[in-house]
Amino acid sequence: MNRTTALPQTEKISGMFLVDKPIGLTSHDVVDSVRKNLGFSRVGHGGTLDPMATGVLPVFVGKSTRLSELIHAYDKTYLFDIRFGVTTDTGDAEGRILSEKEFDRLDCRKLETLLHEFTGVRFQKPPMYSAIKKNGTPLYRLARKGLEVEREARRIEVYSLEMIAVASSGKTASFRMRCSKGTFVRTIAEEIGDAMGVGGHVVSLRREEFGCFRVENAVSLPDLISGEKDEGFSPHLWSPAKILESFPEIRILDAHLPDIHRGALIPAFQIYRTSGLFNLSEIVRISDRKGKCIAVGKTSVSSSELDRLPKGLPVAQVDKLVDWL
Repeated sequence: MNRTTALPQTEKISGMFLVDKPIGLTSHDVVDSVRKNLGFSRVGHGGTLDPMATGVLPVFVGKSTRLSELIHAYDKTYLFDIRFGVTTDTGDAEGRILSEKEFDRLDCRKLETLLHEFTGVRFQKPPMYSAIKKNGTPLYRLARKGLEVEREARRIEVYSLEMIAVASSGKTASFRMRCSKGTFVRTIAEEIGDAMGVGGHVVSLRREEFGCFRVENAVSLPDLISGEKDEGFSPHLWSPAKILESFPEIRILDAHLPDIHRGALIPAFQIYRTSGLFNLSEIVRISDRKGKCIAVGKTSVSSSELDRLPKGLPVAQVDKLVDWL
């Protein structure tokens, strides 16, 4: 049975699959697999992972593809291994070896001491082998042609960085790092290797957390796409309400739901209730009375002002529809 024709109702489904990306696939490969095997026409992902990386990859379907930009700023946690003494042109094990330096064993005391130098706010230049675009062209395509272009350093923050273990060889060590968006682990690994005086590159990388999304709650890609043998993909589908549960909420009276559209203003008299605190110009989820998230919007007042507002004054404006009414 052709899976795409077997699932004609997927066009009405909106939500997210939290996928544990397997090694060897690009993030786009995962998107393609979900599209072809589960019958969705609208699929997107948040937070690109390198082919050699595994771990948390949010995959959005239906109208919820519009939510990917909302989670873009989430912090991430990575578990990664650095092989010291060898550098590559990509900063990871998939690249061409540039240099090798012999040494006996890692000086663990020195390594642990210098790690604090990599925490805090800093500026990092994106590597040439990355998906960041320069004049519309991904940097990795230029790098494959042997070109190197000027890249602007970006502000990042490393909240924590710790060494977990050292391999018996004494040349590879494992680390866990929690960092802000836009942080390239490969660049951090190269810098640590340089600081140790021997160079280094990433040999394994796993994203354990993406904001509130954790790898222990993710589904493997094979289990997701073979779900029709059991209960289908439904048990793995996160609703928009669950995806955005950390955002404040405005619930709308049923009579006003037909008026919800992109750009619609929501006056105070349409509101059933609110939950969570919000300030002016913050993102809120907009739901029906039962809590089904139908849209996200931006507030035009703060929650502390609601009781004093004239009932006709707009409280929020709809920005994106994320589910079917």
